[in-house]
Amino acid sequence: MDINILREVIMCTANLKPKDITLPKLEECLQSIQSCKILTEELGTDLLWKIAVKYCTVLTEFADKGLVEKKNPSAESEEVINLHDQAQYLITIDLVRQFTLHLYLPRELRGLSKCETQLMVMVEEQERVRRLTYCTSQFHQLLEKKMLALHPRLEDTVIDFIAASYSLSTSNLLQNGTLPDFPKELIFRSLLVIKGSPGLPLELAKVLHKDLLDLTGKPGGFPALCRTLLTVGETSENSPSWRKSEVIANIVTSKGHTKKFYRQVLSDCFEFYHWSAQQGTTEALTYASTCIECLKRFCKLPAPYRELHTRIEQYFFLSFKELATPQEMITGCLMLDRITLISNLHECSMAFTGSTFASLPSSLLVPYLHIFLKLLTMIPAAYDEHKYLHDLIIFCLSNRTNQELKSILNSLLLNRPEGDVGKYQLHPRVIYKFCENDNNYSLQIGPSANDQDSETENLLPALIDVLKTSNRNLLLYDAFLVLLSELMAGTWTDSTIEPEQLLDGVGRDTLLCGRFHQKYILIQSLMDLISCKHFHSQLYDNPREMLNILTASLTKAIDPTDDSSSSGSNSNTLEIILSIFQEFLQRIRNRDEVTGILKLIMRYRNSAGCSDALKVQIDLLCYEPTTTVHDSLSESACQNALSLCADQQPYCKVYGTTLLLKLLKERDPETLVQRHKILILALVNLRDEESYAFLNSVRLLVGLCDILEAEVVDALVKEYLNESNEVDYRLKIGEAMVKTVETLGPFAVRYRDVLLNCFLTGTRHSVDEFRTSSLSNVGSICRILSYQVHHFFYELFTRIKSVVETDDYLPTKRAAILVLTQLLEGIDGLMDFQEYLLLVYRFLKHVIVTDKDEVTKLQAAVALDHLKAKTKDFLQINTEALERRMFGRVI
Repeated sequence: MDINILREVIMCTANLKPKDITLPKLEECLQSIQSCKILTEELGTDLLWKIAVKYCTVLTEFADKGLVEKKNPSAESEEVINLHDQAQYLITIDLVRQFTLHLYLPRELRGLSKCETQLMVMVEEQERVRRLTYCTSQFHQLLEKKMLALHPRLEDTVIDFIAASYSLSTSNLLQNGTLPDFPKELIFRSLLVIKGSPGLPLELAKVLHKDLLDLTGKPGGFPALCRTLLTVGETSENSPSWRKSEVIANIVTSKGHTKKFYRQVLSDCFEFYHWSAQQGTTEALTYASTCIECLKRFCKLPAPYRELHTRIEQYFFLSFKELATPQEMITGCLMLDRITLISNLHECSMAFTGSTFASLPSSLLVPYLHIFLKLLTMIPAAYDEHKYLHDLIIFCLSNRTNQELKSILNSLLLNRPEGDVGKYQLHPRVIYKFCENDNNYSLQIGPSANDQDSETENLLPALIDVLKTSNRNLLLYDAFLVLLSELMAGTWTDSTIEPEQLLDGVGRDTLLCGRFHQKYILIQSLMDLISCKHFHSQLYDNPREMLNILTASLTKAIDPTDDSSSSGSNSNTLEIILSIFQEFLQRIRNRDEVTGILKLIMRYRNSAGCSDALKVQIDLLCYEPTTTVHDSLSESACQNALSLCADQQPYCKVYGTTLLLKLLKERDPETLVQRHKILILALVNLRDEESYAFLNSVRLLVGLCDILEAEVVDALVKEYLNESNEVDYRLKIGEAMVKTVETLGPFAVRYRDVLLNCFLTGTRHSVDEFRTSSLSNVGSICRILSYQVHHFFYELFTRIKSVVETDDYLPTKRAAILVLTQLLEGIDGLMDFQEYLLLVYRFLKHVIVTDKDEVTKLQAAVALDHLKAKTKDFLQINTEALERRMFGRVI
């Protein structure tokens, strides 16, 4: 048939409205091909069937000859589609489908697609099957062309075609590969619509079910299933998305599938979840929740499915495992960049921090808590990673039993793994590397530590900070009870060192030092928790439980049956408990339970094992009047001064600070008992914007050094290194540290390592003024210590060299070169570093020649003069001293 005649028939049919289609109108459109002989042996007396056969022939002929044309028929050229012909052709296909394929489908399958024509036919079953078979074969030829099979306007045609194919066949068409190459989503949609038809024969339902599972187990099948089920009937109020997610999870995680099926579905689920998590749209979040539901069901499968559990854990935590056990230990090797880390944390947060019923098991997070806490201390608080890490830690702890929570806290306190807790810890050589060029960071392999005995950082304070910033009051309360019971367990005394351990004097001292540091961390954590305002609501609303625990703890601590060897330990423990709970007991002292506790404490006061300091503390707790509702000040001088220091007015703070300094100088017993509270108050007042209030707080910190030397230095270092504090406050802390070290004088050498490491860390800060201040503080510390910093000489030099060569802020460069000048001038025995002096000499010469700043060049020249003078003195031979060394006297 001529192409133009076929095009004329198609255009005429496409212009018909579906509701107006009648047999005369269809015959009118076919007038141009009446002379053509079309399957005359197949045609009967049924006019509708004759018209249907002719239209099927027209469609197949035009698809083969007229839909795709070449620009130059005589040569190989580009195939061109006439878009106008295509649009008319697609409309015609859909119209013909309605009185061919759709008309001869079984009755139970006719409501699957739209049908707007009014044509009807009644034939016997055998004839219906024959006609449907013919129509199906004709449309199979059409849909073999991808441009038609993939076109969205033919979705109804595809559904009718697939329904007809399955109704005529009892085999699995997808496995046999007899269907055209349709999109997976369209096949899923069609099969699901067919399977949901009421009155569907059981055999056909089984075939469809098997093909659906087979399609799901192929690459890309799981995403197609999700997109199909979550969009089909999405306007139905009776089918919310979470219910459809459960249906999908039941399909893919039910028992009985092959291993290949599970593996492929899990791979598709990971890929689909990663895409959904990165998109962030409402639709993508629905897909992500479906993936999480499926992964949660996979985790619940029994032990024979352990391979799936392992793959899920590797997907979420493989990068964190590599941080614990790096494969490459080359310095500078990149372990994890920020983009990858924040992507992993985002996906973990979505999967684990939802509701308990819509998230993965939180027990998977337990082995990685140490890594999360360590990353929390390394990464600046302003980054989004902090929020993800904070949520993961809180969600994990909130879903632990009391015994599991105790294991976690003990593992953090003792720096050792307990079961799965602490199974993976950040490798000590993994460091945080900030990139100033793109304001980004990465985790890299750092240089190996020279000191093999250096201990890892205790992560319990980091966990306490996380708990304090959360609103989980019950979790705070449970953590406090666990730590309190750990304090009362009696594992912090010298007697707990096992006698079978073969330790020399140095080893025993190291062990005792470590135990003391752990005990200090434990006490500090308890003090931090009980001073948290979120904890107060839980503590004071129902104090009965805490009072019962206190009564039992105090009874154990002052048990008269204990021998004398443990009396000193009991006294120390009791003093710590009273310091922690002093304010708590004073606020509820009118309760009957508190009266019993006070009588118990007073009975211990009269015993021989009670120390003088503890007697003073007990007297203050039991006899001293407390603050009343009407009086804002207490009658004691210490409480008066503390109230003034806590006042908002700067002049009140200054006067209170002066009173506290006087009381500290006079060794007032109550003031000495309140020394920890005074330290906290002094650190708070350092934030005051008024200069005289800030300077008096520095004076108070200096005065506290007489009774809390180590605690003051440790607290200042901790506040200085805390990235969450404001830069101005940290600058004040640095000034307070220098003033404190000046007060200690030569005795500050015991804190030399801590102080220098603290300020050297500050020289890498992103704020210019902070780097300059840190370098100035380094010079001041070296001067106060009389330049007894030989172990740090090379590290100081390399850091100064790095600042001068890379820093763009001129005052920082000047400060660095000034510190180097002071070191070369002040260090005695400079010639002991002969292997480094050539590097120092070359560096100074390079600065003098290449630097553009005259002040920097002048300081470098002065430093070079100091180096030359000391070298000359070392090389010059003193004859008199040589003879004295040789003969013992001058001849």
